[in-house]
Amino acid sequence: MMEDILTNWTFYAILVVMLFGAFIIGYFFGNSSNKTVVVKTEKVVVPLASSTPKPAEQDADEDKQDKKRIEIDELSRPGPIRALKTRERSGSLSNDAKMSLAEEKLDFESIGRGDRHNKDDFQKIIGIGPFIEEKLNSIGIYNFSQLANMSDKDMEAITALIDFFPGRIHRDDWKGQAKKLTEKENQA
Repeated sequence: MMEDILTNWTFYAILVVMLFGAFIIGYFFGNSSNKTVVVKTEKVVVPLASSTPKPAEQDADEDKQDKKRIEIDELSRPGPIRALKTRERSGSLSNDAKMSLAEEKLDFESIGRGDRHNKDDFQKIIGIGPFIEEKLNSIGIYNFSQLANMSDKDMEAITALIDFFPGRIHRDDWKGQAKKLTEKENQA
């Protein structure tokens, strides 16, 4: 081993010089990126008025303009504003976000409002399992009467809201099945 080092000493010397050069280059580039420049900004006052007043009105309006000025420094300070939570950690929409989307897309005036505490068993309808039933409940649909009163537009909106197969609600005739189940409940 020692003989190998002695016979190839120029190779090892060049290798050590190259490693040292790489260290020096890394040291200087690493330190230059860590330097932080702190610049103190002056307080700049921005008038809110878009047009400049005439010289005669300028003296009278100075007091009013002083009240309308905003300091940029005040605008850049963080405040109590927080983002609304629209999605859960899994990436799915939160229940509040689903309900607000459902309010926008569905016509609850025509299909009616469901009762969360007196909900029907949607699994009696062919094509609805426990997963789809849970999704329907999450957008505010709880009763057979709501499904029986839905229009084609509502069917499309429900399909989009619960991420269901397009046209499946119409093919499985949820509306017709719900009407029959509603009539059966009313007779009982």
